[in-house]
Amino acid sequence: MTNFDALTPEALRARGSMKWNRRGPEVLPMWVAEMDYPLADPVAAAIDEVVARQGFGYAEVDDRVPRAFADFAARRLGMTVNPGWTTVVPHVLAGIEIAVDVFTPKDAGVVVTTPAYMHFLVIPGLTWREAVEVPLLETPGAATVDEQWHLDLEGIERAFANGARSLILCQPYNPVGKVFSREELAELARIVARYDGWVISDEIHAPLTLPAIRHLAYSEVDETAASHCVTITSASKSFSMPGLPCATVSLHTQAGHDRFVTNAHPDHLYGATTLGIEANVAAFTGGDEWLDGALAKIAQNVARTKAFVDAELPDVRYVPGDATYFAWLDLREAGLGDDPAAWVLDKGKLWMNPGGDFGANGKGFCRLNLATTSAILDDGLGRLKAALDAR
Repeated sequence: MTNFDALTPEALRARGSMKWNRRGPEVLPMWVAEMDYPLADPVAAAIDEVVARQGFGYAEVDDRVPRAFADFAARRLGMTVNPGWTTVVPHVLAGIEIAVDVFTPKDAGVVVTTPAYMHFLVIPGLTWREAVEVPLLETPGAATVDEQWHLDLEGIERAFANGARSLILCQPYNPVGKVFSREELAELARIVARYDGWVISDEIHAPLTLPAIRHLAYSEVDETAASHCVTITSASKSFSMPGLPCATVSLHTQAGHDRFVTNAHPDHLYGATTLGIEANVAAFTGGDEWLDGALAKIAQNVARTKAFVDAELPDVRYVPGDATYFAWLDLREAGLGDDPAAWVLDKGKLWMNPGGDFGANGKGFCRLNLATTSAILDDGLGRLKAALDAR
């Protein structure tokens, strides 16, 4: 059984990753989406096998990843995936970029709801489309993430009426951690269908839905949603292996799949590595026990963070999410302006993602990575308090 409290900052720094080495050892990095946990044993074994056979030639992309993901999706996500309509791509962002290019007319906009994973705001421009920001609706003072954040369905309809023809969805939603409801997504599907549009659904965080919550894939909402859905995912986020490129793009109709493979440039599809392929297969087929342990640890850290914020940080508001391992911390009442993360980094040597990176309505927030050990989490929360006390 994996010990999720095993790794020290020194051991994590020795891994050589960007997360732990971009700044000096005096800074505690709790920012980018990378876990501070040992690699899952089945994944490590698969990598060892590739190294033993020196399997470093050009990767042979077959149907093993689509089949492994389809089984995993049915088993853990309540999601039906047709391996025959699933294409392997290098990584999720590449899949989103290809899907935007294939399913969005050249003169049409791409709706991005904010606060958004920052790269979503950039991808449309890479394909010569316009990103159309539609901020989420916020209910201040809400007790749960489901009550706090909602899609602005009227705003999305206006964007489509003005020429948008696709929407990048994050389900579960990074950074706020919400799993959107069937009712909310069904109304979104009706809007998109009225304009013959597409939803490009990034569901990389789906396996990180916390134990008490059930994920709902956009393609499972109803037939209307499935007919215009592109589902993009990878094991890289939930098993913490972003350095092993491999992801999948799944369509949910034969016509959608045919359109994707016919119009996607072959050079853009290629790039998944042998290590990435084998790691994804191993994670999807043998990683359940490790993932259950990681989710239990993350749930503990969510509760630990909520208790600390409520007891020690009166100017900070934290509404735990349904999924992901991020805490979306509201510091708008802390008197630190639009970028409180900069103050906390300077005074507390705690590195979080600035909320403004996720869009204008993220200003005043910080994103804190909770996929870490108890000791590192306690250190990080203590640094946050010290920084706020230094005001």
